[in-house]
Amino acid sequence: MICAVVSCQAQSPAFEAASVKVSSPDEQVRMRREPGRLAITNFSLRAMVRYAYDVEDIQVSGGPAWFNSDRWDIIATAGQEITEAERRKMLQAVLNERFKMTIRHESKELPVYALVVARGGSKLTPGAAANPERVELGVSGAGMHQMRGQSVPLSTIAKVLTGQAGRIVLDRTGIVGSFDYRLEWVPDPANMPMINGAKPDGSKLDGASIFTAVQEQLGLKLESTKGPVEILVIERAEKATEN
Repeated sequence: MICAVVSCQAQSPAFEAASVKVSSPDEQVRMRREPGRLAITNFSLRAMVRYAYDVEDIQVSGGPAWFNSDRWDIIATAGQEITEAERRKMLQAVLNERFKMTIRHESKELPVYALVVARGGSKLTPGAAANPERVELGVSGAGMHQMRGQSVPLSTIAKVLTGQAGRIVLDRTGIVGSFDYRLEWVPDPANMPMINGAKPDGSKLDGASIFTAVQEQLGLKLESTKGPVEILVIERAEKATEN
């Protein structure tokens, strides 16, 4: 079902100034988010769309042949302190204006994971009202993946798990409130980045999979099902003129 059509007109709010250049082949992929500035290095347009619209790779469709391969640098300044939501909106405006993008929003029924309460109940600890929401992802010295959350709602936990489970995760726990938690699991090699041209072998690590860890450590469960997923269809995009 087609939900809406988004034209490539500049959106509000917008950066005061933005520089767009083709990235050097030897540059590292990185992003710096400062109070009133955004610096992106060696990103494909696809990667920038994912960040700007806060979506997963599976939610981006279409685009020209160079959409995934050409790499770009963007340095943008806002002239004032901005929130993360404003920064993403401002980058949307840069991409739409400089790359002449036309994006169509669709909703598709796709395989997803439903995050539900496991038998025995949730093991989450209520977060302190005075503590800000925070999620930290890391890797232990033994190679185990770790996630720590402070004052985090279930919707945020579901979104973070999406990046680890290989599918969109929908919060269907019905639990209201914010929670502290810690999660440790053995990563699935299929969802791990390439190192020296090869996928790491997660099977050599001793520990629980993400599915077992969620159930044993959080008292929740990832159930395979189908559900509505928002898809961004890139109908048109042009290579930006450097400045």
